Amino acid sequence: MFWFSKKEVKLVCFDMDDTLCDSKSAETEAEVYLLEHVTKDIKDMQSKNKKTRHANRFETSSCSAFTLLNIFNEVKKSHLHLDISPEGFSRAKWLMETFERVEADHDLGISMNSLMKNVDDYEMKYWEYFNRKVKLYPNTVFTLERLRSKGIELAMLTDSDGKKGIKAERIAKMALGKYFDYIIISDDTGKNKPSIENWQHLLKLSGLDARQCVMVGDHPDIDLMSAKKLGFITVWTKESLRNDMHIKYVNYEITDIKDIIRITDRINNK
Repeated sequence: MFWFSKKEVKLVCFDMDDTLCDSKSAETEAEVYLLEHVTKDIKDMQSKNKKTRHANRFETSSCSAFTLLNIFNEVKKSHLHLDISPEGFSRAKWLMETFERVEADHDLGISMNSLMKNVDDYEMKYWEYFNRKVKLYPNTVFTLERLRSKGIELAMLTDSDGKKGIKAERIAKMALGKYFDYIIISDDTGKNKPSIENWQHLLKLSGLDARQCVMVGDHPDIDLMSAKKLGFITVWTKESLRNDMHIKYVNYEITDIKDIIRITDRINNK
C-alpha cells in the first residue's frame, strides 16, 4: 500500500553507510584487521618483557584477537546510535575504552599505557583498511545520476566518524561529492542522528518544505523517525539487511537503491 504526498518530490536525502555503500562488511573486516594488529603488538611487548619476567606468566596471561574483538564490540554498542555527540563515534575513543577494560580484567604483564598512546595511529590504520574494502552498492551511481537527470536535488545526511574530517575524507575517496547539492555531516551540526536539528538544517539550506523531500536510510529509528516528524516522505532501504519487519512511520520499503527512482516517478506523476 502506497502513501502519496500531494506535493512534487524536489529533493531526495540519503543516509550514507549501508544505504549508498556496504559499510557493514567493510567495518567487520576492518575491526578484525585492527585487533589482530593490536594483538601482535601486545605479544611483541610481552616478548620483550620475558627477560625480566617468568616466561610462564605470559602463557597464562594472554588476550586473543577474538577476546579483544568481543570487548571492542561491547564498547561500540554502548556508543553507536546512542551517543549524540559526534566525538562519541571515534574509533580511537572506542579503542581507549577497550584497553581500559582489558587492563581491568587481564594481567598481561605489560604497560597498557604504551597501547593507549597509539590509539590515533590505530584509528588511522582502521580507516585506511576500511576505505580499501568499502564498496558502493551496484546501483548507487546509476540511481544518483538518474535522479539528477530528472531535476531532483540530492542531499546526504550522515553521522560523524568521531574525528572531524574522517567522514568528509571517506566521501571524497568514494567520489560521491559530485552527485550531491547538500552534504551534511553531524560534525557540522554538533549532534548525531536522530537529532532533529540535522533535518531542520537541511530544510534551511534547501529552502524546501519537508513534504517536498524524501529521506532514505537503512536504520529507521535513526535515519527516518525524526525526518517523518517533520513531514518527510520516508523510505527504508533493506539492501544491507533483508527482513520482514514493517514500521508505521516508514512510507516505503525497498531492497535495491534504484527503487527510489520508481517511487519518485510514481509520486510526481500522480
